Amino acid sequence: MKKSVFILLLLALSTSSFSGSFVQAEGQQLASNASVRLTLSQAQQWARSNSFSLKEAQQTIDRNRINLKNAGKNLDFIPAGAGNGEEDAASSSAWKGYASSTVSYLESKKQIELAQDQTDYTTMKDYYDVLLADNKVKSSEDALSLALLEEKAAEAKANRGKISPGEQSTIIQTRLEAEKNVEIAKSALQKALEVLNTQMGQPQGTVYELVDRPAYRKMDNTNLDTLVTRAISASPSVWRQEEAVKLAKMEVKYYTWNSGTDDYEIKQIDVDSAEGGLKNTKDQLAESLKSIYFNLQQNDEQYEQMQSNLQNAIKVLDISRKKRERGFATGTEVATNQLKVKQIERNKDELIIQMTMLQHALNKPWSV
Repeated sequence: MKKSVFILLLLALSTSSFSGSFVQAEGQQLASNASVRLTLSQAQQWARSNSFSLKEAQQTIDRNRINLKNAGKNLDFIPAGAGNGEEDAASSSAWKGYASSTVSYLESKKQIELAQDQTDYTTMKDYYDVLLADNKVKSSEDALSLALLEEKAAEAKANRGKISPGEQSTIIQTRLEAEKNVEIAKSALQKALEVLNTQMGQPQGTVYELVDRPAYRKMDNTNLDTLVTRAISASPSVWRQEEAVKLAKMEVKYYTWNSGTDDYEIKQIDVDSAEGGLKNTKDQLAESLKSIYFNLQQNDEQYEQMQSNLQNAIKVLDISRKKRERGFATGTEVATNQLKVKQIERNKDELIIQMTMLQHALNKPWSV
């Protein structure tokens, strides 16, 4: 299910200038400005263009390309194995330097892919945080509307002596708290807008229509072991550790005796250490994926329960409306039941966003 929610990305507005109804301010702006449809994909493109880490990663690629070229110039021939003395040490050092430069170059290319994935994930989170914050504003405004309705009913009862001053005071206090909650929610929305706008590197004051609200997608039946295997084979961290093992083994294979280098035993220990680091990286990734996987399963069950709760809440609302038509229920009762329906719908939206983020983390855990 997709819904459009109009929002203003306002970086410089003070809390006081934002204290009016967000919906009203939004309507006034839309009357004088054409809104810009902002898809998640467009937000991510802007964020990539604005990302310092991506620019830095590209510079690292260029730098390592030059280093690799220079390392190749120092390479006369590929040594067959372990050597003895300074001459063999020089040849071995040139070859190992070239191999190390090759790994650094390939790693920098993977680093830019990693930076892209992380930028996309952060932008998606910021985008959805705005939708969540907007939901909170709507929920708090609905709660305030109900509190005002209850206060009005309490005032009428007080005039007829139907409730005590203490009961009326409690109802007024509830309304005051509801007003405060609206302001808190609006302030949180403003902060979410600022974060998104900063991430995208876009100017303030632009009117946006966030059009991508994620839809519920039931968790597929992919085997957990398959997911773990797939993630390990694509993980930049695992690749980096695998290359560290190869370089450590190269130090052993091309070790040069009588050249003043580290002891041979130390080089063997370095291999063991690199292999241990690789195993630890794989184990940690597997554990992280298992946790995400089981959280998604629980969320699936939670979604089904929400669906059932929503159907029951709609039935109760329909009954209260019919009672209202016959004079057996008050407007406050109907409004209360309507608020319950809206809240469950918004809770579903929040759960779907949470599940979408988890599904992304399951497919690309290194981006989180």
